[in-house]
Amino acid sequence: MKFGLGFPTCREGTAYPVPYVRPEEFLEIAQRAEELGFYALWGNDHLTTPAAIRATQPTPPNFYEPLITYASLASVTRRIRFMLGVIVLPEREIILLAKQLATLDQLSHGRVLLGVGIGRYREEFEAVHPELKGANRGRMMEEGIHALRALFAERRATFAGKYLKFEDVELAPKPYQQPFPILLNAHADVALERVGAIADGWIVAGLPLERTAEARRVVDAAAGRAGRDPASIALHFQIWLSFGKDRESAIAKLRRSQHWRRTLAVRANLSEDEHLQQFVAGNLLGTPDEVVHQIRSFQQQTRLEHLGIVMLGDSTRELMEDMQVFANEVMPAFVDGNAMNRYRRLAEA
Repeated sequence: MKFGLGFPTCREGTAYPVPYVRPEEFLEIAQRAEELGFYALWGNDHLTTPAAIRATQPTPPNFYEPLITYASLASVTRRIRFMLGVIVLPEREIILLAKQLATLDQLSHGRVLLGVGIGRYREEFEAVHPELKGANRGRMMEEGIHALRALFAERRATFAGKYLKFEDVELAPKPYQQPFPILLNAHADVALERVGAIADGWIVAGLPLERTAEARRVVDAAAGRAGRDPASIALHFQIWLSFGKDRESAIAKLRRSQHWRRTLAVRANLSEDEHLQQFVAGNLLGTPDEVVHQIRSFQQQTRLEHLGIVMLGDSTRELMEDMQVFANEVMPAFVDGNAMNRYRRLAEA
């Protein structure tokens, strides 16, 4: 089991209050995560503020572009991976994105994990691309994946789709990783079938355990129809964590979080008790021992390989404290102690 850390590139207003992180704190968080043995940083992506966040914050959240943020960390870390979980692919200009990804992968010596998705908020896509209102974002993403693969693999690439077109583009340098893996965020069945057919890995965020197990079967079946080995499609699961000295304090921490305010605004038709039930069904809450038990349930039923933890709290000080608790009291239940010590020695070297 590998553990990633939710990194606050664009998490102000989504998981955290505004303001939350200062630019100089990115280095401290990244290096401490590496020292503690985390496998990856999970940075997310927004280009503008969704309405649900505007409704809960008096000032705009600071959204730090994840590729540029990671580039600033590539030379001051040694082992930790840079997870893009996820880049909203339909919003991006594909050739520039390919150039950025290849450059970052070279600068980090192959530590980039690219996750792509259509984005949760269609309003964000239409604000960035008003001329594309009504566009099929799923098809745009499929074209984007095929276009990236062509640019990364071919000396000179040409692509002609409904939404993406380019001719005789020579992209150099290529990514350090060859072939360059592309992970796909998916929850609905049509997107899960796309994972099984074309993705190198699968990303899920906060999906209840039973639904995750059902979704795994959809992915596996689609992979089989495409002539692929389902076991080759690793599951990367993003999950939110509210720690506490007991369950009651963990619930109180959740209820005062920006994550809670945002989810109430997004689904105002649900009661607070229903929101709590939904959180518990697909996320982590409680003491370290309770969290270990919850992670074991996910691991046993979903073939989970990589868990990205978004730790809820009101400050980066709380984040650093929870990182320490997680590394000391949760990770050892899943990671061999000798391997953990090797990771930490590499980070400190």
